Amino acid sequence: MKKIFTVVMAVAFAFSVAGFAVAAEKAAAPAATKSATAAEKSAVSAEKSAVSAEKSATDAKKSAKKAKATQVTGTVEAVDVAAGTFTVKGKKGNVDLKAGDKVKLADVKVGDKVVVKHADGTASSVKAVKAAKVAKKAAKAAEKSADAAEKSADAAAKSAADAKKAAPAPAPVKK
Repeated sequence: MKKIFTVVMAVAFAFSVAGFAVAAEKAAAPAATKSATAAEKSAVSAEKSAVSAEKSATDAKKSAKKAKATQVTGTVEAVDVAAGTFTVKGKKGNVDLKAGDKVKLADVKVGDKVVVKHADGTASSVKAVKAAKVAKKAAKAAEKSADAAEKSADAAAKSAADAKKAAPAPAPVKK
């Protein structure tokens, strides 16, 4: 009887282990289906993200191309030909720039008066301000100040004449 009981218990144990295995397999099948569906959704969202990233990269390139060029007139403060960089001191302060493809820094020296066109920190052109232009500007400024001084002197003379006319005559002194 002991042997029969042992055999029945072994068979019951085998069935229970097999039952758990079948149940686990059935439970894993929907989970696998769910994970496959989730993987598909993830792939679709990744594709959408890639398209969105490509579109934003294209937009960034367009906006980079549309960067407005600005112009700085000033004096060259520093030049590093090897690194391709230079600094221009303008009315609004120093501007550190990188030389563009068409800019030849070998021609630029510290102290030169230049007009620089640049966008996003890269210079597209560097032109030396001609000494004649600088001299013309200085002459115009000197002429304006001379005119102002002459007008001021005329006004002072007129004011002195008016004051002399308005002053009472000195009283005669009796001896």
